[in-house]
Amino acid sequence: MRHLALPFYCAVIVGLLLELLARAIYTGAASFLLPVGAGIAYFTWCGVRGLLRNLPAFRKEMQLRAAQRLRAPLQADDSH
Repeated sequence: MRHLALPFYCAVIVGLLLELLARAIYTGAASFLLPVGAGIAYFTWCGVRGLLRNLPAFRKEMQLRAAQRLRAPLQADDSH
């Protein structure tokens, strides 16, 4: 699951920055608009780039895990 950690963190940061942007617009703090907008653009770009880079490895690992679950033999319960 480590493959999708960076995109997840970027999504959380973008969400927080969007909340900050909405608050800055509501209160009229125009000096925050440019830095917050730049942060939203940067972390969105980083998250999408990380997602596109790591998604094939994540899919391969999930297919491998699914195949291992299907091949795993059932353990006999001889306790009675």
